[in-house]
Amino acid sequence: MPEVEYWPARLRTLLDAALQLTGPHDLDEVLQRIVDGAAEVLGARYAALATYDEGGRIRRFVHHGLDAAAVALIGRLPEGRGLLGHLLAADGPLRVDDLAAEERACGFPAGHPPMRTLLGVPVMRGGRRYGNLYLSEKGDGRPFDAEDEALAATLAAFATGAVESAELVAAERARVEAVTQQVAAEERARSRQALLAEVIAAQEAERARVARDLHDDVGQALTSVLLGLRLVEDAGPYIEELRELVADALRRTRELAFELRPTVLDDIGLTAALERLTQAVGARAALPVGLAVTGLDAGERLDPAVETVVYRVAQEALTNVVRHAAASEASVTVAVGPARVRVLVEDDGAGFEPRHPPPGGHLGIEGMHERVALVGGTLQILSEPGRGTTVVAELPRAPAPSR
Repeated sequence: MPEVEYWPARLRTLLDAALQLTGPHDLDEVLQRIVDGAAEVLGARYAALATYDEGGRIRRFVHHGLDAAAVALIGRLPEGRGLLGHLLAADGPLRVDDLAAEERACGFPAGHPPMRTLLGVPVMRGGRRYGNLYLSEKGDGRPFDAEDEALAATLAAFATGAVESAELVAAERARVEAVTQQVAAEERARSRQALLAEVIAAQEAERARVARDLHDDVGQALTSVLLGLRLVEDAGPYIEELRELVADALRRTRELAFELRPTVLDDIGLTAALERLTQAVGARAALPVGLAVTGLDAGERLDPAVETVVYRVAQEALTNVVRHAAASEASVTVAVGPARVRVLVEDDGAGFEPRHPPPGGHLGIEGMHERVALVGGTLQILSEPGRGTTVVAELPRAPAPSR
């Protein structure tokens, strides 16, 4: 393949792996995508990613290129001996041109396909080795070279960000579930409303924590990738394109952190957070979204619980507009009075029968009802097929006292 066509294909495949950082995924799925992407980027027939526990033993071994029959013949995962064990202790990447002539190789088990070449690079996390990425048998039959090593090392840096993102999301889910179970066990005698209030407060706290972790940890990992791209400076004009795409992945990560919990809501207030929300939704969905906030002076704040409910109602309603309404425009109106706050989210889309919400929309509507009820408010969904939808929330300026 001519080099002018070859480089863009490799770099775009590398970017596909990097973009997995921007959304929550199951860890096993992320690891498999990294391995599949590595095989495609380097043109390798076989690829694998081994992760290690604290004792240096392999705990996961994700592979590419072996069919089910070959896996069944091999029968067991590698134990990290021979070259695999050597790479675990090595300071950097390892390239082998002929495994048959390599003294450190301890051979393959019965049923294992023949392999001649090997490229291994470490995957680091938090200053320690998380695992190793292995590749074998380039499609052109040649040994792996320095260019392949640089690409694999860059992909390993992407892998760090992808793994951290997936594990942060998994940890957030586990912690929220644990908090929910603990609160439920300790507070069974209390009303459902009080219990739900504590669960939602825990969720908001977890969202804020994970948003900070995404912004700081994953953002730093992507920044490290940008620095690591110096390893492939000889990629010519395409290196600038890759830099721009990685910068876009960094932007998407920050957007995800904002969606989890916008710091502007805590630091500046409701109006600024709603402005950011409507602008982001409008830009992402190419949907004009108007915003009007009345009755709230510059710098004036509502009760934090009420601000959070107003923001989450607007966020969920706009999410439903984007997913289901096929609207040409939408608007958010917040009117703050002496004792009450009124929130309207309107669109001119397809509408629906409120007793039969669109698939996937039921839980979002139920969540809005629960949040509004917790502060002593009411929520109405006004819609007809073909006539758009209006979400109306009426809230007190201060939350109703717990009973």
